[in-house]
Amino acid sequence: MNEQHKAFLQMILDNRDKVEQKIKENPNFITELVQHSIKNSSDILYNGFDKDKDNELKDVRKYTEDFNNRLYKNWKKPIDYFESLIELISSYTYSFTETFYEEAYKNNNLLFNALQNIQARALLVSRECLTLIKNGYPDGAFSRWRTIYELSVIGKLLYDENNDDLCERYLNYYHIQEYKDEKTSRERGHQDHTDESFKILEQNYNLMISKYGSNYAKGDYGWVNNLFNKNRVIFQEIKDRVDMDKLYGYYKLSSTYIHGNHKANEESLGLIPNLEKLKLVGPSNYGLSIPMQNVAISLVHISTYFFLTYSNLDVWTACSIMNKFLDKIIVESNKVQVKIEQKENKLRKIYSKVLITSFKGKNNSSSILLNNIRANLTDKLELTNSFITSEKELKQKIDKSKYKYIISFGQKPNSNKLYIELFGNKNDDKLETLFPYKKLASFLKENNIEYVISKNAGNYLCNNIYYEGMKYINDKSLDAKMIFIHIPSINTEFNFETVTKVISNFIQMLADETN
Repeated sequence: MNEQHKAFLQMILDNRDKVEQKIKENPNFITELVQHSIKNSSDILYNGFDKDKDNELKDVRKYTEDFNNRLYKNWKKPIDYFESLIELISSYTYSFTETFYEEAYKNNNLLFNALQNIQARALLVSRECLTLIKNGYPDGAFSRWRTIYELSVIGKLLYDENNDDLCERYLNYYHIQEYKDEKTSRERGHQDHTDESFKILEQNYNLMISKYGSNYAKGDYGWVNNLFNKNRVIFQEIKDRVDMDKLYGYYKLSSTYIHGNHKANEESLGLIPNLEKLKLVGPSNYGLSIPMQNVAISLVHISTYFFLTYSNLDVWTACSIMNKFLDKIIVESNKVQVKIEQKENKLRKIYSKVLITSFKGKNNSSSILLNNIRANLTDKLELTNSFITSEKELKQKIDKSKYKYIISFGQKPNSNKLYIELFGNKNDDKLETLFPYKKLASFLKENNIEYVISKNAGNYLCNNIYYEGMKYINDKSLDAKMIFIHIPSINTEFNFETVTKVISNFIQMLADETN
């Protein structure tokens, strides 16, 4: 009970006789008194807040400015590369459009027109994401990236098909959307257009139906129904047709941060894995790498499709430069992410007992899995795709900490199951894992994750790092147990989100046991 409540009740008690008399005269007296009290209290508090708001906001804005400065100091390299990429693409888009605009419209190049519109919107949303990233809102940026991914899929379809009829259907579809939106608004008692304007919308709608058929207005992607020879096409079908699976796992994950489900509260990108159950209600210095990388990848994809509508040496040079910036963004943002995790762990005096590794590559499923695993008391290491270098990186990492468990992941193409590898081989030497793999298998089974107990890790990088890791542990007499797990490539039928969560929980369980 706050002080206001106490004061109100005390006032009632101090004036009991008067109050009882008032109630006799007016049965609604107490209700009216409460309402009067609330109004007076709220007026007083509001006036106080209103008077102090300038000073309060001054403090808040100073804090925000200081936070943003600290964030930029930490993320300077990847943010600078990210912003430079956006500006580079914007600049080249202006030059490219100025060069080919007249020719495109003279020749009625509908693909140029369609992709120009798509790329323009992608650039706008990318700038929105940049603003969110600079201010420490990774979930917001990740949510906005979803739009850019959808644009990249649509752009890829138009580019691959290179069909004037399809491009025309796409460009004209706004007549369908405009009419549908206004019609829905009017049904709900609201309107954005005058009656006269609405008649024009209806006329345009009917014109499109007469031109393309009633099927054109069905679903959210009616413009593509004819291509698929279906009454209604969903986004996933478009994605499958253009083979854009590599980021689809992230696309599904991003819906978590758009819709009002509980999961987003528990698994915010801005939360560093820690021992406390936190709820993020403001900006964060962490978790910016995934949205930054995804926005950059999708924007480069879309811009490439657009620029290649008129292919020449300058275009190919621009595409090459874009990809160089993209590589820098991925490398530098991963570095900062790991650095922040390590610094936070030191501040909390948390010493990792579990090391998890993957192989590098923006489309490598093991790398994507590694970056999405969220578990306390763990270290992460992305290995170079080289026999000698990966061995060196792993051994250096092992030397720096006393790990209890080492869990390595690698990509296994043409598979839709996890493979728990028991042996690492080199020449005639075979080393068997001491890791409690049955415990892992049982955990996967309990969570309905399909797996295979494998006795053959192959003969490439995965097997090599597994063998060399276990041999190094044995040679150094370290108290560590290593396991290698093969996971499907990202473009297979594989519930990436669910598997990521289950593996994260298992690793967390191991980490908790060791501490």
